[in-house]
Amino acid sequence: MRNYRLLILVCLLFSAISSFAQDFKAASNPEKILADLRKSSLATSSIQADFKEEKFLSFLKEPEKSSGVFYFKKDDKMRWEQQTPFKYVILINGDKLRVQDGSKEKNVGAAGRMAGQIKQVMLGLVNGDFQQSKAFTQVCLESADQYLVVLTPTNKRMRNVYSKINLVFPKSTLRLKELTFFEKGGDKSVMKFQNEKFNQPIADAVFLNL
Repeated sequence: MRNYRLLILVCLLFSAISSFAQDFKAASNPEKILADLRKSSLATSSIQADFKEEKFLSFLKEPEKSSGVFYFKKDDKMRWEQQTPFKYVILINGDKLRVQDGSKEKNVGAAGRMAGQIKQVMLGLVNGDFQQSKAFTQVCLESADQYLVVLTPTNKRMRNVYSKINLVFPKSTLRLKELTFFEKGGDKSVMKFQNEKFNQPIADAVFLNL
């Protein structure tokens, strides 16, 4: 279970959705909103960003905090590198998925089909492909200045771990800003992207070396 949570780690957010959920209401034109979000993702060839993450666990009084850097590049290249409090890297390059925990690389090849599903979900949340995925049902909400897309897993394995996934997009940019994973047992992980750079060159080596 722990390995599954860590592998799906990409993009977990800093602001708890529950604290401002009352500001969101059903979107008046969800089809247009999703189309605009899709258009924005298609126009994005690369992303570089810092992130801060908080994990809210039922057995801890205070959330666990971590931070790191994130890279994405079309097509199907992603690097999620947690730098504090310890190093943890998820590297996706085409069909390859690699994970480094501390100084050791973990064997994810044996996971087979699950590893492929994890890779699909992680990339889909960043590049907008979640809209075409049959792994989720989706509901679109909006506030005065943000869109909130709530994804509910339909895949049995995902559903056994997560009750829902929330994605927040500022209306001003239509770029993914916050992502929250709500676990079935009540825990959650939240992350916020900062200092984003879009459509800037990223060296291929970033996606080759752990």
